[in-house]
Amino acid sequence: MFSSDRKIKKLGLNAQQGRIIKYIYEHQDEGLIQKDLADTFGRTTASITSMLKGLEKKGYIRREIPANNERQKNIYVEEKGVNLIETFDKVFMQIENEVTDCLTDEEKESFKNILIKINNNLK
Repeated sequence: MFSSDRKIKKLGLNAQQGRIIKYIYEHQDEGLIQKDLADTFGRTTASITSMLKGLEKKGYIRREIPANNERQKNIYVEEKGVNLIETFDKVFMQIENEVTDCLTDEEKESFKNILIKINNNLK
């Protein structure tokens, strides 16, 4: 296990939760709803709902019912969640460095391009 993995576990969250908090933060001004997260992350709305309840309980996010549509809840990151994003970014960078440390710059670039190609193929 990478030392960075242990750091993520110490935060009481997993990598997926960290990515979701960051995504919410980056898109919260767009009226982000749970279905958007389910579509973006390829998860069921039920699993997203469960995850959001946990994040809300820990004080990382809040869900609000907008006045113009009482059937949905917009999602926002709380200050505690914003602070966590910076920590996750540092940990993810450490993981990337640990994984690619044995590669040359040229190999890192090739690896990155292959991952982008695979990701695009999965969409």
